[in-house]
Formats: sequence, C-alpha cells, structure tokens
Amino acid sequence: MAKKLLQSFILVLIFTCIPFSLFAQSTGKLVGLITDAETDEPLIGANIYLDGTSLGAATGLDGSYVILRIPPGKYSVIIEFLGYKKITYTDVEVLTDLTTRLDVEMQAELMEGEEIVVVAEKKVIRKDLTSVEARVQAEDINRMAVTEISDLLSMQAGVVKDGGGAIHIRGGRSSEVSFMVNGISITDDFYRTQSLQIENESIQELQVISGTFNAEYGNAMSGIVNIVTKTGGKEIKANLDVWSGDYLSSRKEIFWNIDDINPFANYNLQGTISGSIVPEKVTFFASARRWYDDGYLYAPLAYYPGKWEDIGGEVQGVRVEGDSSAVSMNYRDRWSGQFTVSWNILSELELNVDFFGNTEKRKNYNHYYRWNPNGYRGDEEYGYTSIAKLTHTLNNTTFHELTLSYRYNQLDSKLYDSLTDSRYLQSSDSAFITPGNSFSVGGTDLGWFERNSQSQIFKYDLTSQVTKRHQVKTGLELKLDKVFYNDINLEFEENDFGVRVPVVRDKTKLSHTELTREPIKFAAYIQDKIEFESLIVNVGLRYDYFDPNGKIPSDFRDPNIYAPLRLINKYNDLNGDGEIGFDELNDNNLKSLDAREAYWWKNTKVKTQLSPRLGVAYPISADGVIHFSYGIFQQIPQYSQLYVGDELKVSSGTGTYGPYGNPDLEPQVTTMYELGLQQKFTDNLSVDLTGYYRDIRNWVTTASPLKTVLPSVTYVRYTNRDFANVRGITLALHRFFANHYAFNLDYTFQIAEGTNSDPNQEFFALQGGAAPTRILTPLDWDQRHTVNGNLFVGGDDWGLDIIGRYQSGQPYTPSSSTAVQSGQNVQGSIPKNSRYKPIQFNVDTNFFKNFDVSGVALQFYIKIFNLLDNDNPNGIFSDTGLPDFSLQELIITDAAPTWFIHPEYYSPPRKIIVGTKISL
Repeated sequence: MAKKLLQSFILVLIFTCIPFSLFAQSTGKLVGLITDAETDEPLIGANIYLDGTSLGAATGLDGSYVILRIPPGKYSVIIEFLGYKKITYTDVEVLTDLTTRLDVEMQAELMEGEEIVVVAEKKVIRKDLTSVEARVQAEDINRMAVTEISDLLSMQAGVVKDGGGAIHIRGGRSSEVSFMVNGISITDDFYRTQSLQIENESIQELQVISGTFNAEYGNAMSGIVNIVTKTGGKEIKANLDVWSGDYLSSRKEIFWNIDDINPFANYNLQGTISGSIVPEKVTFFASARRWYDDGYLYAPLAYYPGKWEDIGGEVQGVRVEGDSSAVSMNYRDRWSGQFTVSWNILSELELNVDFFGNTEKRKNYNHYYRWNPNGYRGDEEYGYTSIAKLTHTLNNTTFHELTLSYRYNQLDSKLYDSLTDSRYLQSSDSAFITPGNSFSVGGTDLGWFERNSQSQIFKYDLTSQVTKRHQVKTGLELKLDKVFYNDINLEFEENDFGVRVPVVRDKTKLSHTELTREPIKFAAYIQDKIEFESLIVNVGLRYDYFDPNGKIPSDFRDPNIYAPLRLINKYNDLNGDGEIGFDELNDNNLKSLDAREAYWWKNTKVKTQLSPRLGVAYPISADGVIHFSYGIFQQIPQYSQLYVGDELKVSSGTGTYGPYGNPDLEPQVTTMYELGLQQKFTDNLSVDLTGYYRDIRNWVTTASPLKTVLPSVTYVRYTNRDFANVRGITLALHRFFANHYAFNLDYTFQIAEGTNSDPNQEFFALQGGAAPTRILTPLDWDQRHTVNGNLFVGGDDWGLDIIGRYQSGQPYTPSSSTAVQSGQNVQGSIPKNSRYKPIQFNVDTNFFKNFDVSGVALQFYIKIFNLLDNDNPNGIFSDTGLPDFSLQELIITDAAPTWFIHPEYYSPPRKIIVGTKISL
C-alpha cells in the first residue's frame, strides 16, 4: 500500500513539473496564416478576433496565429491590419478537441473603411481527426425529431440499443460508456449510468467518441459522450418550448386502453433565458423543464393491494376489488434545471460556475402486478451537480484551469416511505393466493431500497501550444467517492394484537444489506498533438490509481463474520490451545462481534494502470484522409459489483449463495484498433469508411463456487474471467445542408461475441447444472446490421426532418417444450444465443413552420415517433421466437386471461406531439 502511494506521488511530481496540460476538454482551437494577397508575404501583427467574445490573437513573425480555449459553435472571425481591408468571415465553426484552420489573404485598402464579408466554407472533412466520432450541434438538435439525449445517441453509427433500452457502443456492455458535461464526469459509478439528465435545449454540442479516444479520457472502454452546454452572451435571449400529445395506435389487443386519447397525457414545458448581467463582465444562462409522460402500458385497477379486517375475532388481510380504471405502469415525471454564470474577472482571468439539478419519478412495467398496479413500487431519483472552473490565460498559447465539482445522486425504490407502514401486505395476506402464470390480486411489493452516491472532484489543467507543431497536454484529477446502499426485503411477524406487521431485520441478516464505502480515484496523463501539413499524430499515456478502500475475509472458507461456521470463530478459546473443547461450547462463551473484527478482515489492494494511446491521420490528398488509431482502455468495475454483498453473509443452510461483491476485482481491459478513411466527393458530400477490432479481457463474471468448512455450503463471488471480441465496419455518407436539403446515412456491420453478456449469467447457469462458459457466443446485443438515416428538407421558414432506423434482430437462446400431454417442459441442449429476434424498422418525423411576429420568432411543429406504428418487438417467448405466442399456452390451461399478452415485449407505439416555440 505504502509503496503504491509512493509510486503515485512520484508520478504526480513528474506530471505536475511538466509545464503544459489539460484533461477532457470542452473547447476547440483556431489557427491559420495571414498573408498579403498580391505578394504572398506574411503579415506580422495582424489582429484576429472572434466577434462578441474576448478571444483573439496577433500574427507572429511568420504570419501565423493560434487562438485557444474557444467554446464550440459558429463565430464571425474578424481580421484587421493597418492599410488593408477589414475582413469578416462568418459561420466559422469550431468543434471541441479539434483544430479549425482559417488562412486569409488580405487586400490593400484603397479607401478608408473598406470591408469584406465572406461566408466560411463548411469543413467537409476534418484532417486532424484520428479516430471516429460523431457531433451534433445545437442548431441540428433544434430541427430534429428528438426530445431526449437518448434519441440522439441511438442515431450514431456503432451504437446499439438493447431490448431494455440500454446503450451499447461498439459491442461493449452498457456500463462501458462514460458521460461527461463540460469536461466533468457525470457517470454514477455504482451502476455506471448517467446520473444527471441534460436537456436538449441546454446542449451546445454533443460529441460521441466511439473510436479510440485520447489519453485525456479515462475509466471507459467503449465510448465517451461529451456534452458542452450553452452559455450566455451579450444580448438577452429567451426561449419557451411547449408541447403535448399522446400515443395513437390501433393495436388495442396489445396495448390496453391505448384508444383512450388524451391530448395532454404527455406534455413538456421548457424555457431558457440568457444574457449579460454586467456588460463585458458577467453573463448567464438558465433553463428549466417540466416533462411528464403518462406512458403507454396501462393496467386495469382490478384489485387494490388489500386491507386488514377483523374476521371472526382474527385480524386477516383481505382482498379488495378495484374499479377497473386505467393506471399507468410506465409513467415518467421529471423536473430539471440548469444555471450557468461566467465572470470575466480580468482580461486573463475567468470564472465559470454551472449548477445542474433534476428529480424524476417513474414506474417500470411489471407484468405480475398487472391486475394490482398500486401494489408495485416505483422509483424516485434526484440529484445535482455543481462545477466551478477558474481559467487563467498566461499568454496567447498557454492557459491553465482549476476545477472543483461536487455531485450528489439518490435513488429510492419503495412503495411507502416508512418501513413499518401498515399498508404493507404479503400476497398471502389477501385471502386469495394466486397460482403460477397469474397476476397478483392483492398484497404489495415488499422490497424497500435506497442508495446515494457523492463525488468530489479536484482537477488542475493546463494546455500550451508549445510550438507551431506541438500542442501538449497533461493533467491531474482526484476523485473522492462515497456510496451508501440500503436494500431491505420486509418480513412479517404478529404483534401483541395478533396482526402481522412488517419488521426490518438488522443488517447481519440475509434480508438486509446496508453499507457505506469510500473509494478513491486518481488519474494523470500526458498527450501531444503533433500537426504537420501531411501528418497529424495524437500520442498519449494515461495513469490511473484506484483504492477501493475495501476489505475481504482472511479465511474464505468461513466468510460470514455475523454467523461464523468454525467453532474457533464462534466461541472464545479460554485455554488458548487453538481448539474449542466441550466445556467451551456454551452460549455464555460466545465470541463478540468486536472480537472477530480484530482479525477477520484484510485490506484490498490498490490498483494502478498505464494506458498508451496513439492516433495518426494522414492526408492522402486535398480531399482525403486516412487515419489509424490504437489504444488500451481500462475501467474499474461498477461499484455494485465491488461492494454489494461484500460482507459475504453465507448461511449455514445447504446450498450455493451469492453472487457477492468482490472489492478486490481487477480493472477490465480493452485493446482497440481502428483504421478509417474520410473522402470528400463534392463541396457538400463526404464518405467515411471505418473498420475496427476490440479485444476485451477481465470482464466481470461470477466465479466457480467457493467451498466453506461445511461441504454442503458453497458461495459465489464476482471475479475477472469473462472475455469478448468485437469487429465491425461502418460506412457513413454525409451531405451537408445546401440547396434546401441535407442527409446523413450510415451502415454498420458488427459481430459482438463473448463468454457472457451479463455478469450474473454464469451464476444462474451453474445453478442450473451447466458447465462454465469457455467459448465465444453472440452477446445479447449482437446486432449484425444497423442502418441509420436522417433527411432534412426545408429552409429558414419551414422544415421537414425524417429519421429512419433499420436494425437486424438481436439474439436469444431458444427453449424447447415437449411432453405437452404430461405438462412437462424440457430444456434441450441448444447453444446460447443461437437464434435471432425479428428485425426492427422505425421512422420519426418533425415538421415545423416559422413565423416572425413583430420581432418575436414563433415556431409551430408536429413530431411523430414510430410514424408507421410498427410492432418492433424487443422481447419474445424463447420457445417460439415470437412476441405474441408461446407453446406454453397449449400446456398451461389454467393461466390467467391475458397472461400471455405481454405489451412490454413491444417498442412504444406511435406517438404524436404538437408544440410551439417562442424566441425573443
């Protein structure tokens, strides 16, 4: 431990002594050469600045200039030099992490005050792009048929959405994606999910890096989603977006109550305002949103959870019939907001403060509770993130930043807040016990769960354009996490009045898991971007340090400190002979928990990693670029796999217990290779062709059962043993907007194979008597063919945006049903994931019309999702491969009516929303 800390301290000194650095950026760079149009001589001292900002530079001895730290967006760039005509280039686009080049030839001024205005050419290809990425700008989001960030992600090449809606980038598990906002991670490491909802109206640029990302990005193996939010400007601007709508489908046999149309069942109210508080000094941006979606999976309120009644002098739980009114079983209700302040303290000193917050209530469909929807719990999630960044510009080529951030996220999943609420009822308390293949007619969900995560992030960044060719970055980050987890399954006991009431066992029992853990992460990297006319190289090295601050038992054959199996751990050794004699086997001689704590645990090991990254872009012509990239990407497993159940509360009863968390897991590792081509065909049309290969090792899975001192008792922990590989090719065609239309079309062929899709699959397979998986099989999200298309037609006054998606089926493991007459089900020896689900095809549209009323911009629009109302099944019965029929229907004759109708097996039906935007 001490040795690892010393090594880390030495690396810190090395990195901090290098006078240039940066972590994940949210800015871009503008460079160029200013020359005389007639003589081609460089102009020394010409001024270049971005209109409406304080950013600018002067040319050097060779006429070149560089402007760093430019937020993404489109700018008007002004070039001035005494005796020459002033030139203004409009629509100069700057992108995060990339270099925009603007070379200018200036003409001598014949008359004072002459000015030239030029519209900058769209960069059809990016010559400094060394790996594949996708970018969506604010103006694109505004016209597209999307409402959520997940809609934007699912449109990108190499991105697959599984049946549960989780995002997979280039064949990796959904937990391998890192989400960032303004250079700060907003990934909740407990489940590796996005902890903060950033609304589309707040996004200035969305960057999705699916290729081999640079060393500045860490703790992710598949991709980076980098969001840069909007900031305020000189003028006051305000925007209000209001829409409402409902689902509209004729498939009443699948979606019960779908024909009850309510135009206000789903609604959105969102507003933004930005501007200047103190001219030239303080600007702000604020947004707020209320969004409600009543869902499309309704259930009839056939039964209430039940109630207690005195029946013949005995208090019993009784069944209570409902009124069959419609209850939504997949609603979502969200409030969110953002407030950003930028303060130019001095010309070279700027402070930016961001605050994001959101709260959301939701319910996820549960088929068992379809007749008793009020008996099933929902989720409530809320959190906030604050970011304070102080930027000090040392000169035109060097600046450094100090960033502090605090993030809090909480998830509650419970039916009632109080654990002892008398409304909790067991299903058996309803005087009617439902048979198998039937719905709940009483009782409540007895799970009660709460979890919160806190993160404190400290970063120091500095970047410098060391020479004309080299931009070197290095950076440091310290992240202190604290996670709290409390998972309870309620049990019942009779009180003094004979009423069975819920009780909470203490955390030493199997029904109660409660923990607090405080892991530490530290990272440092160095990276050099080398730019020549004919070659661009990104080379970097990243160092990661992780201390799980965990503990593991000293004796894995007797792991449960609360209920030890060895007698020496259960009783005090009074005579010190190392054995427990008959005279010591009594309840008065039980060893205390504190006594066992003294020797029971040992500390986990610190994990350190070095990850090299290399990217090369080689322009083969003025219109074509070949790129190659390679990198090793390492990621700490999600905290739930490290800590949940890490106390190993194994019972003395016969069986295999688990799976339990393992705080000593190693980092997961991916080695990625990529080769690609960008080719410009016309001034508005380009094609990208990319091939990639990913080798994944140390994936988390469940280990073989560990033995205890009792031969009949074994248990399973998580371990690093699974592996996978992914190979694919992507062909993308981009047509930039001109002559009233634009389009993007991409095709991805991908094979994603591995030993297990989910870490728990191995455990359940072992429970069923199967042998450990040792071969590669298709992963659950192995979608071989994906086509995404986006067409926009229109102009300033109106527009039509169409998004189309074709997805080949994802795999499943078929099951066989035999011996129908005897009612027996037999699972045949069928390879895992050897069949594929039906294909999916979806079309979304957005039509809008703009008006100008006395200087107020109005937009009316209608968006239709799943325009054709296609079934698009994402779940199926494994014995038929169909979403609407199972052979079990022929076998089980006493199943509840509609039990085999699963509306959650289908994608959302057609949804229509109508809205208006008002902009000042």
